[in-house]
Amino acid sequence: MDNYIEFIKARLKKLDDIYYRKMNINGNNIWIIYNESLVDSNLVSNFVVRSLVELIENTDFSVKSLKDKIDLKLGKKDINLENSIAINKIKKLDKSDTTVFSYILSGFVMIYINSEVYVVEARGNLSRSISEPVNENSIRGAKDSFVENIVKNIGLVRNRIKSEDLFYNERLIGTKTKTKVGLMYIQNVVKHDLVEYVEKKLEDIIIDGILDVNYIAEYIEENNESDFPISIVTERPDVTSYYLLQGRIVILVDNSPYALILPAFFEDFVNNIDDYYQRKSNVFITKLIRYICMVLTVMTPAFYLSLITFDQESIPTDLLISFTSQREGVPFPAFVEAIIMIFAFEVLRESDLRSNKISGNTLSIVGALILGDAAVSAGIVSPIMIIVVALTVISGLTFQDINIINALRKWRILFLIFSSLCGLVGIAVASTFFITSLVCTTSYTKAFTYPLAPLDELQAKYNILSRKFIPKDTTREKILSNNLTKAREKR
Repeated sequence: MDNYIEFIKARLKKLDDIYYRKMNINGNNIWIIYNESLVDSNLVSNFVVRSLVELIENTDFSVKSLKDKIDLKLGKKDINLENSIAINKIKKLDKSDTTVFSYILSGFVMIYINSEVYVVEARGNLSRSISEPVNENSIRGAKDSFVENIVKNIGLVRNRIKSEDLFYNERLIGTKTKTKVGLMYIQNVVKHDLVEYVEKKLEDIIIDGILDVNYIAEYIEENNESDFPISIVTERPDVTSYYLLQGRIVILVDNSPYALILPAFFEDFVNNIDDYYQRKSNVFITKLIRYICMVLTVMTPAFYLSLITFDQESIPTDLLISFTSQREGVPFPAFVEAIIMIFAFEVLRESDLRSNKISGNTLSIVGALILGDAAVSAGIVSPIMIIVVALTVISGLTFQDINIINALRKWRILFLIFSSLCGLVGIAVASTFFITSLVCTTSYTKAFTYPLAPLDELQAKYNILSRKFIPKDTTREKILSNNLTKAREKR
């Protein structure tokens, strides 16, 4: 046996799913090595092996000189394998190149012939088919979503942006997983200082394995102590394409059905690409409702607590009497009552997220009804508190990103604590901290509160509660792009 094959077997001896096959065709000894769990065996048999057999059988092995005689005897007759196998990805490696193991464990077939090493891609189809988005519902937008195959995900984006300026660069990250991580942006739109920053961060990553885009996000967002996410994670290719056209950077990770988009601003988590799929005149009300829901989900329990505890004079007398009568017999202070109900609703939400689809919705609905009714009947909480917490939770459902939901949940508790200490004054103090936290957050050197602050782009501020009329949307925002003019081609 050749020393090189012994070397391969020594490194892969503990892997039972590695297949070794030795062939002898016209005096040529050929070794075929691949991972059975990653490779399509039909592809190997129908294309790789058949191409090898046809190639060797059609090669002229006649002895024309002494050198030919020696080469034939030693099995060194030149065979041009790279131009003969009908598979696109085929590469010749040096015998000292240890990346051969990465190729074998990535779905490639290693061919060892006449002391030469080739790797041929023959991956099996291990990813699921393209389906509708699970976590980001689309009303009138596209119904496809990313899958766990990075090649398919790139295709979903390129199917929308058919431009030679759409740049894609790929690298392997993870000493153990060797995961493909792809960087996408539009070259003549994006700010190049941002690209250089992200590329440097990716090069500096040293880790055993990358299993999800969040691994990349935490390395790039190093020292980010903010509660709010400064990157967008999406499973929708149309959202990804929309942000690419704005001048943002997209990071794709193999085996992850999500794309990481950066930088992100606070308004990105309130606005929605579906606003461009409906009439412009209706967008104002839709966006206004979202901002009102954001205030409600953060401040409603705190506002009720401050009114019922410290600022009763701010409530009409009849309403105050109604609140008091409902709370009669409740053994806990209003603050404890609110904490109990918020905790109960959060438990229901988490159980709904973690449970399977068949029982999840039933469990949450029945749980909410039984808990709410039983808690009121037992005198543990008042009916008005059920209404307040239900309004808070329902308002929070207008947001889709789990990171922004968790951030708002944290601030909801902080507002509740401040209001329990000094009523409406506490809410004012908490609001100051909330705004300060937003203003102090930066997203890759950009202001997270853009376009509200800084005050330098009036047109961008107009888009907070509206959107541009598409035929007149001819400029990009200078915070994201150096190329401010959008192309308008006449056909």
